[in-house]
Amino acid sequence: MGIFKGIKPQEHTEFMLREPGTYEFSLVEIQAGRINSKFADEPKPTLRFIFEDDEGRLSALVNLPSVSRLPSGEYGLAWNEKSKFWSVVGALWGRVIGPEDALLLDMDIPTVASTEDLAKLPLFFVEGSEPVKGIKIRMGEDEVSAPGRSVLLTLTKKQGQEREVNVITGYAPIPRKKAKPVAATPW
Repeated sequence: MGIFKGIKPQEHTEFMLREPGTYEFSLVEIQAGRINSKFADEPKPTLRFIFEDDEGRLSALVNLPSVSRLPSGEYGLAWNEKSKFWSVVGALWGRVIGPEDALLLDMDIPTVASTEDLAKLPLFFVEGSEPVKGIKIRMGEDEVSAPGRSVLLTLTKKQGQEREVNVITGYAPIPRKKAKPVAATPW
């Protein structure tokens, strides 16, 4: 007898639909690839953030912001307050990122050395096409892409192709605990 048994998709026990709300998750991994968009002719460079808690995993596809070449020869990602990318990175960093904070970003995607390389990233959800792993994102000296970073995710439900699924609609940092006042010493 084999160790694997066939199942019907609706009986697959790993899928769990959560009630809408905010949950604490930990970052597992960040992957890079491209995804087709109905709003663009060419697939867009995208990061997949994979999060996990005791009840399972969720992932979010986040388009890279627009890329510009800096006078130094390096490439920059444009800050935009409505960008999901900056929202996720800020939540992992532990605070909201503003235009001045954006200057602290340093990201490395293996196999990508120029904007032309972004067009060579593999496509997500294509059989035989593996996303790029090992993405490093730093804000200053803080590596926010390290597995285990905690974040609050706000989830809603929506109808997917075959069933209702959860969608991440918000990212927030874990609130910092306030220091308790030190009692005055009697001497």
